[in-house]
Amino acid sequence: MKYAFILMAFMLVACANEQANNTPIQSRSIEQMSAREAQLLGLDKASEESQFIWAGPKIHSMEEAQILAASDGKKILVDVYTVWCGYCRKMAAETYPNAAVKQKVDEYFHLVRLDAEGSKDITFNGEVMKESELAAILGVASFPTTIFIQPDGEPLGMQPGFMEASMFGNLLGFVGSDAFRTRSFEDYVRN
Repeated sequence: MKYAFILMAFMLVACANEQANNTPIQSRSIEQMSAREAQLLGLDKASEESQFIWAGPKIHSMEEAQILAASDGKKILVDVYTVWCGYCRKMAAETYPNAAVKQKVDEYFHLVRLDAEGSKDITFNGEVMKESELAAILGVASFPTTIFIQPDGEPLGMQPGFMEASMFGNLLGFVGSDAFRTRSFEDYVRN
């Protein structure tokens, strides 16, 4: 009973604080971030004068990825994130830079990073729209979300949520190699 009262008191204080601070979370451009914030998004900043360097696999624009996919048959891997999302930052900083993940992405995919709240123009299947519009069209409801797209531009599937490097590497191999067409994920991971 004592713990229930403490929990209720904590919830009341938390709710009161939440109501008092109605300031919406604002996305900030990468250039406005500190080196630590950039690192948490999977970006490295060598010095104040240098550009940010993505620590994961090579990133393509959506239009570039679709052109490459049409010519080489690789799928498109879309990392949908928001600037404020802690798990997006964790996945960018820990999962994507993993050597095995980079190898699977390079082998099977062309990577695109999509800011779900971004206002930058993006071309998908020949149609120009905002990043946020594409995220909505693809049905993204939580962050991070990983979307797999066929070389012809048809969405294949999505995986919402953070994934550790080992499990994410397995998922990339499962989808990238088309093993999903003939067996279960559990069977793929066992072998």
